[in-house]
Amino acid sequence: MSWSRIKHFLLAFLIVLSLFLSFQIWTAGGQYRQPSSTRSTTVTTSLADRTMAEVFSADRIIWHRNSIGRTVGSNAYHMRDWLSTVMETMEFGEVDTPEIITYEEYEEFISTGNWVEFLFDAPIPFGLFSDTFENLPTDYENRTFTRVYINTDEPLEIGFYDSINEVRYSVDESNFTQDIIYDLLYSPDNEFREVERFEIGDKAIYLPVDEVEMEYRDYLVERLPNNLYINHFFEDRSEVDGRRTGNTMRYIDLTTEVRINDMTNTLTYLRQRTDLGQMTFSDRLLSSFRELQMVENWTETIQYHDYLPENQQVIFQRHIQGYPVFSYQQLESTIAITVVESGLTDLILPIRVVQTPITLTGSSYKTLPSGSDVISLIESTELGLDAIQDIRLGLTWVESEEDERVVHYEPNWYIQTQDAWYEINRYIELQEATINGL
Repeated sequence: MSWSRIKHFLLAFLIVLSLFLSFQIWTAGGQYRQPSSTRSTTVTTSLADRTMAEVFSADRIIWHRNSIGRTVGSNAYHMRDWLSTVMETMEFGEVDTPEIITYEEYEEFISTGNWVEFLFDAPIPFGLFSDTFENLPTDYENRTFTRVYINTDEPLEIGFYDSINEVRYSVDESNFTQDIIYDLLYSPDNEFREVERFEIGDKAIYLPVDEVEMEYRDYLVERLPNNLYINHFFEDRSEVDGRRTGNTMRYIDLTTEVRINDMTNTLTYLRQRTDLGQMTFSDRLLSSFRELQMVENWTETIQYHDYLPENQQVIFQRHIQGYPVFSYQQLESTIAITVVESGLTDLILPIRVVQTPITLTGSSYKTLPSGSDVISLIESTELGLDAIQDIRLGLTWVESEEDERVVHYEPNWYIQTQDAWYEINRYIELQEATINGL
């Protein structure tokens, strides 16, 4: 039997298995969670069990081995068990008086001595982990950090840095020990690679010195049924008016509207609430996390990605094996949640989720250029590095041409500019088109 026939047989078997498992989940109830008091008695089927450690953990780890002139970095996903344990057990003393320190001064500070640095995608308020600090002042609950640094020679020398507001915080003690730090740095699960520091605008990023080999990934995906969400969002289905407009199914009652677009496979939720109240930043993130737990069925990891203060929207991003997933207009990749004190007001949610990983592509790995080569490519464009906010490795959501239930995830470099992400070749094409007036 040829490999082509074997491949199609395996694919057919996996599709049948996936359909069977989906049927079991929808009819037998799966795993149910009781939602918070803001949602009466409704329940929702959950395919994933999320923790604070998963969603709000660092995204990257940088080990500054300045005593030997080396800097290495790692995807924090490889040390998720270590991070989960540490986040559940960490303890800190009192937070010292904050110190204003520019980003340049911080980078100079971190470039002397030996440090391990944890980088977060978005600002983390101290109040989110208030129980881990001794006597955290109330006015510190909304203060944030984007980086945590620990001296690998003296683990009690630990601090937090807010790269947005350029403020550094120190603590007078912690329960970190040399053994705990060594469990991180010398774990066989870790995958440190040499990285190089580059200046992008007013911040520094760390990119790999050598070319990077990343694995292609293929998954069966499932489009979850409308009723899974309608039963959750509406307490009394008899009061719901359902109507179709083009590709969109709308469900409406006196206070709530749910729109499900069959073309983009996204759900939009809108709820009128009069009791807006006041929320701390940490309360807003925690409430958004609880909503995420109830409605997001992505079976791989999810991470807190951004916060938009202008509309108080919290953005979570889907990941596969530690790498962010990127898709057209991020419709399949991100979840946007807005909450007020009385509950959820706005939600944008992709309703296709990965289920079973499979192997279909001919080449299992893709070689991506080094960080310096990526920088050179960007510098060759008209705008150069001036318009760049960030550069990341990620996975591109690619629809299968053979089967609509299969999605390929292709490794690529991604560029962030004007708060939007572009695959690097696409970004360069857009720059050239702009120059040529197309």
